[in-house]
Amino acid sequence: MNTGTAQEQDRLPRHLLAMLPCPLKVPIEETFLHQQSLGLWSDLDPEELEFEGNANQSDFYKTVNEFQSTDELPDIVITPGISSFFHRDFRTRFLDQDVFADAAGYTPNERFAEIEMQDPTGRVTLMCVNPLVIVADTARLGDTPEPRSWSDLLNPVYRKQVTMRGHNGTFCETVLLTLGEKFGEDMLTGLGRSVRQGLHPGQMAKLAGTDNEAGTALYVMPYFYANMIRKKEKINIIWPEEGAIASPVFLLAKKNASEGGRRLASFFTSGETAELCEQAFFPSPHPSAASGLTPRKLLWMGWDLVWNSDIQAKTDAVNAAFNKGFEQED
Repeated sequence: MNTGTAQEQDRLPRHLLAMLPCPLKVPIEETFLHQQSLGLWSDLDPEELEFEGNANQSDFYKTVNEFQSTDELPDIVITPGISSFFHRDFRTRFLDQDVFADAAGYTPNERFAEIEMQDPTGRVTLMCVNPLVIVADTARLGDTPEPRSWSDLLNPVYRKQVTMRGHNGTFCETVLLTLGEKFGEDMLTGLGRSVRQGLHPGQMAKLAGTDNEAGTALYVMPYFYANMIRKKEKINIIWPEEGAIASPVFLLAKKNASEGGRRLASFFTSGETAELCEQAFFPSPHPSAASGLTPRKLLWMGWDLVWNSDIQAKTDAVNAAFNKGFEQED
């Protein structure tokens, strides 16, 4: 199996480029490798299959707009979030040209049907979602009430007391797009005033509940990492009233995929893979998926925003609105 990064290769693998969030990469890749050891994928060249941690692919996403031909693309691409695969150039050349089709041969379970998260245009496949929640450090909050909703984060008592995913002045596009769409850009400016810093979720999990001076009273972070916090007795995980923000993990499956590619799509949309997602705290739309998360609401930005706007321009706009508040002096 190809272990080099996409940037180091002359071309993309022919069958699979799976850019998975870190919590999903290990269990899914291990399951696939086990099946491979049993000879179930012997017809596929391991050099044409690539599993990558999405966190290591920031440079790759900058190259997506350079693809010109469907022949350059693997049968299957897995990508988290509303990434550059949804930007104008890639969309015009591929997504709008009937290149991909929804590979999930099922009706989503009730939780996902309720928020209409299945692509109504039938272009992309929803594999699972990474729910983003609020974590409260009870000692740092003291007598200050915990937030119960996303809008509560605008309360001046939380000024510069929130940490969320971000790096070099750019913050989590899924959080900003979702909250901007649901509550308006003023919400983002107010949130920016409350945020002190942007960190990787793994860093947040290490800080929460500690006395480290870099910590804050509140964190906006994936549910997986919230459950990895060691000092659980010192934190509360808050599932906001409006729902945890649903950051999607999408599968792009070519309509003209090879037989091996079609089998790969079946593997990634199977009940077995859905269970792996659920165990990693990534809710799946598969009808067989049933976990303790099932009754809890999810907050999805909506397909209207994805398909009926310039998502790249919109991402720039929500970051600008957020930074307007973030850069204000205390």
